[in-house]
Amino acid sequence: MKKVVILVALCIMIMASGYSQEPLTVELKFNELIQKYEKVKGVECMTLVKGRGLGMVKMMLNKQFGKDFMKGVTSIAIINYSESSQETCLALRNEFDSFKFLLEEFNVGEAKAFDGNDYIRGFASASNDDKTISDFIIAAEEKDSKIIMYMAGKIKVEQ
Repeated sequence: MKKVVILVALCIMIMASGYSQEPLTVELKFNELIQKYEKVKGVECMTLVKGRGLGMVKMMLNKQFGKDFMKGVTSIAIINYSESSQETCLALRNEFDSFKFLLEEFNVGEAKAFDGNDYIRGFASASNDDKTISDFIIAAEEKDSKIIMYMAGKIKVEQ
């Protein structure tokens, strides 16, 4: 009987630790994406954290996403592929598909801020309890601009 109780306790601990590490998995996956494409011609990658440009970028994005939304962001990573080839563009779109297995996909195309985009997709990890999201990832393409942006933190969502 003791062995069964210990086995069940061990299984619960493993599942709990796996659940709590999901955001880390998303961050690692995005960092792998950055490492894979940072040396590709026409692709620029940057990671912003507190003290290294995060505050300035958050101020610039306040108008588009809202001040309350940006308040909880602790880091931002951006992949700009505006100058890349069509093959790179399609490859990045395919890579972006892998996040649907880690996060929930949101229909961000209906938002006013993204009316003029040719391609738009967004993913996040949503919490029903406190109306927050974490690990927000968005891909947006317009005629002259193509970016994938990852925001980490506990982000407040207006409803």
